Amino acid sequence: MLRIVADIGNSRLKWARLDEHGAPAETVALPLDDPNAWGKVYDDWHAGASGPSLWVVSTVNPPLARSLADFLATREPKPADVRWFRTAAEVPLAKDVEGADTGGSDRALAVLGALRLLGAGQPILVVSCGTAITIERVTADGVWQGGVIAMGLGLCARALHHFTAQLPLVAPDASAPPWGRSTNPSLEAGVFWGTVGAVRELLERQEPDMEGPPLVVWTGGDASKLAEAVEGPAARVVPDLVLHGLIHAAFPSDSK
Repeated sequence: MLRIVADIGNSRLKWARLDEHGAPAETVALPLDDPNAWGKVYDDWHAGASGPSLWVVSTVNPPLARSLADFLATREPKPADVRWFRTAAEVPLAKDVEGADTGGSDRALAVLGALRLLGAGQPILVVSCGTAITIERVTADGVWQGGVIAMGLGLCARALHHFTAQLPLVAPDASAPPWGRSTNPSLEAGVFWGTVGAVRELLERQEPDMEGPPLVVWTGGDASKLAEAVEGPAARVVPDLVLHGLIHAAFPSDSK
């Protein structure tokens, strides 16, 4: 049976088609508002499949989740089953947090993915760089303790643009200057290097009460931009930790 996992975020929709061993055979990032693009990938992936597909979906975006559910209900062949992870409480993970039933499934799934990649035995910090930047704390024996939620690069840039009268929208990366003589480079400097400084400070503040120096793993759309700026070229970046966590949550026998 064709098995597909999907991660619905606030900025991106990602699908992964699994191979016979339960590993991602192909991963695509799709626009949030283009069902025609979804349909093309759906039809391509089902073209050579025998029988209906099985879908497992993580979502932190209820309106888009409804759109995807409606989309799947109208496709041929119709999926045999669609399983949803809507909150952190639904993720099979040891937790020492409050409000897991309202917390994002993506945060818990990123932790689960990191644990599958790195294993227990050492504390871990998982830095997810998307619309928001989150830093998840994991104890040496694999317990998720919660963490930090901060503003992501794109959200910071959009907020400065939308909530002021004259500031333009910028999309800075590590080429941003440390300061600028005009508005655009000044914004790029503030957004990018201000975010780098915030993440570096937040990481440093996690360490004193952890059981030794933590391993840090980065994921998300802006991870490649921020990880090296914060940690240098040795930073460990895994682009699709949520999807890997989703695979293990849904198909644990395949991911042992």
